Amino acid sequence: MRLRILVVAALILLSGCSGLTPQPTTTPERPWSEHYQMMQATDSWQLTGKIGIRAPAESHSASLYWEQSPQRYQIDLTGPLGQGGARIEGDELGVSIDIAGEQPLWAPSAEQLMEDTLGWQFPVQDVRYWILGIPAPSNPFELSLTQQLADEIIQNGWKIKYLRYNYQTGHPLPEKLTISRDDLRLTIIAKEWQIPH
Repeated sequence: MRLRILVVAALILLSGCSGLTPQPTTTPERPWSEHYQMMQATDSWQLTGKIGIRAPAESHSASLYWEQSPQRYQIDLTGPLGQGGARIEGDELGVSIDIAGEQPLWAPSAEQLMEDTLGWQFPVQDVRYWILGIPAPSNPFELSLTQQLADEIIQNGWKIKYLRYNYQTGHPLPEKLTISRDDLRLTIIAKEWQIPH
């Protein structure tokens, strides 16, 4: 149970189709201010990839599918070789988690669900921005740039480090990032991005 809760927590922390082939990193055509505004306005996307979570006593990884739209999101988690799985669905009414072999869980918000399940809180609403490579607009942040893209964001006590970008959609989107605080670290590798035009 603890293993699944940790992995599900990782997915909540993240609240995702053309093939991805590594491309050389090039300087984006837009300055940071334009890139930030464009990404902030991006409210629908799909991400397919992998997530790893490392906590003091254990570490796990899973396949990840995340579909975000203005009104709702869905996050699917699949363990190695298709074992196990969980689905997280959220909208303005609340968020639910359906873990294979366990009773579904529901709360009015992802933050409340994490508090109820794990006993600690996380700025869930910020992560939908972090995964696009920008700070959340609602809270103060520290930002460092490389070639007009975020290299590191520090926000709400969390450090988001961007290790690689990819340009498959015509826009620079994170290909590998880490989200860390204290003894918890998430690593997200985006294999496929899809953004409707």
